[in-house]
Amino acid sequence: MTHRLSAMFEGRSMAVVGASARPGSFGARLAHAVLSGGFQGQIDFVNPRGGEILGRPAFTHISELDQAPDIAVLGIGGPNLERGLTDAIDKGARSAVIFDSCHGETADGAPILQRLKDIAREADLPVCGGSGMGFINTRSGAVASFYPADHLKPGGISLIAHSGSVFTVLGMNDPRYRFDLMASPGQEIGATIDEYITYAASRETTRAIAVFMETARNPQGLIESLKAARDRGVPVVICKVGRTEESARLARSHTGALAGSNAAYAAVFEECGAIAVSSVDELMNTALLCSTGRIPGPGGAGLVTDSGGLREMQVDLATETGTPLAQLSAATRAALRTALPPELDPSNPLDCAADLTDEFPKVFERGLKILAAAPEVSMLGLEADMRDDYVYEDGVLAQAMTLASLTDKPCFFYSSFGQTHNRALGEALVDLGVPCLNGAETMMAAVRNFQSWSDNRRSQVRDIPIEPDADTVTKWGARLQAPMDEHAALALLADFGVPAAQGVICTSADALGEAAGTLGFPLVLKTAEPGIDHKSDLGGVILDLNGHDALQAAYADLSSRLGPRVIVQKMADRGLELAFGCVMDPDFGPLVMVSAGGTLVELFDERQFARAPFGPDRAEALIRRLKVARLIDGVRGDAPRDMRAAARALSAFSAACAGLAGHVAEIDVNPVVVTQTGAVAVDALVVPVPNVQQDAA
Repeated sequence: MTHRLSAMFEGRSMAVVGASARPGSFGARLAHAVLSGGFQGQIDFVNPRGGEILGRPAFTHISELDQAPDIAVLGIGGPNLERGLTDAIDKGARSAVIFDSCHGETADGAPILQRLKDIAREADLPVCGGSGMGFINTRSGAVASFYPADHLKPGGISLIAHSGSVFTVLGMNDPRYRFDLMASPGQEIGATIDEYITYAASRETTRAIAVFMETARNPQGLIESLKAARDRGVPVVICKVGRTEESARLARSHTGALAGSNAAYAAVFEECGAIAVSSVDELMNTALLCSTGRIPGPGGAGLVTDSGGLREMQVDLATETGTPLAQLSAATRAALRTALPPELDPSNPLDCAADLTDEFPKVFERGLKILAAAPEVSMLGLEADMRDDYVYEDGVLAQAMTLASLTDKPCFFYSSFGQTHNRALGEALVDLGVPCLNGAETMMAAVRNFQSWSDNRRSQVRDIPIEPDADTVTKWGARLQAPMDEHAALALLADFGVPAAQGVICTSADALGEAAGTLGFPLVLKTAEPGIDHKSDLGGVILDLNGHDALQAAYADLSSRLGPRVIVQKMADRGLELAFGCVMDPDFGPLVMVSAGGTLVELFDERQFARAPFGPDRAEALIRRLKVARLIDGVRGDAPRDMRAAARALSAFSAACAGLAGHVAEIDVNPVVVTQTGAVAVDALVVPVPNVQQDAA
């Protein structure tokens, strides 16, 4: 099926409204740029004054064109945009590009941006912009931008950047980066970023997608687009800005205080197989490494360098950053030992800088061939001191130029110094299928990102989430019309399949005796007075009560300080404590957190997030990323706890969060005690959606 953006990116005719012959004007820049890519389709200029622009006759109005344009490029300002867009639609344009910031108002005082969005939606017209730089299709030569593209060569990266400045900085700066498409959606008047990702992933010529993203205006569409790219085997590398806490949530739960807006995006990117990066350098170099179409197999990178000192630095960096370098097998080491001079160590990274004799380049050749053939090597990298103005050994340059012919694995040339003067060399290498990466840290990040993407894709297991029972959802949805205490919160969890501690509500000393007889000692006594969310902070929890005298004394203390309403609960077996939490992200829905539990939740800066619901396998993978997971498995003779029980409980919790998404604002379960024989939630806070309570009142 033809994609909605095909009319834009594959259009064969353009009408440039606002083109001008006046030197230095925006319209003149636009006219020159549109012609710069060698576009072979029809290009018509439109200017109210008519005349001639760059040797072409100019129409005075778009309606005068002989045919409807595939692309209407609107190089006009805010006061004329509404009419310009409707005129293009009336003429039958199939797509449009808008550059203006669209911050003004229409004649009737309405915001121009919203009016343009309404017009585009009503006409189902794809519109790129506003407040952007348009788009470029390097293969067709279509330049719907005011930046010339005559220097661009086609390649495997599709660049999608919300920011127009990022579009130009990344797209126009360095010839080693080769693009299939470049697009600047800006304010997304008539197409959201997910549509650009889906379209780019559908192109055979796009091998990697680089996204500089400010927000998701269609969150569900973003999820679907990333999964579509993943399923087609196209890496999507995303630099999402606005990652820091915009403000502290007005949250009653620990989870609400810990989860920021970036947690949801990070969880979505991981779920959908996208590569999240934190800078534009990492964005472009990861995309560059991914853009040759070669996919790394299992293992790690094999690096060949010409410096013992840099080799040592790279070993340090790989360890510090978690970059997978190939662990050389005994067979590979033996082959290297035979091929190398005795003073060189058969290691990875491999220093091949022997004495500068006629044998010098042959050592590199032998080392590269051995690593290229080694099954444990997933990618092959070569470093040598070569610049645009200096090549110290032509034989090593020849090895760099023929690197891609040694293997069908991804291969690359790199320099440990990020400011190396090798732009022309990098351009020549990329023509030969060899990306050139500058900076050891940047190279390591690109290798780590690409290897992780490939490993995750290869080992991906279909996660089967637990479906919440419809009657249970209905029951508790109705119950959540009013505030909920801990006793009810634990009952809710139990109904959804999360094992929860038994407890009884008591409001007098006499009732405690009956509860103790039912539950059996040892017991826990907690305040159950309304409005006290974090009981421990107020001394509202008394543990390990053995016998009626201790129970009555504890009740006397609690009731005098905090009130007579308490919950008496069977003391859980000792075990390792986790915390489960959930907040409702406004874009992506229920976001589940798992962390260390008890008081450690606020001391250990380790949390894992995922969108609900998810299955036990996904739940276990989340728990195993926490440092406390090693304690669950047992250390130093300590018996292991029941990891699968913890995973089942977390998965069931995620199902509850998904089922009650319209009814709860936050849920906090802390602690969940993981023992040798199970996992049990012993304290919980459920915060209903505020407006639900208000409506009920």
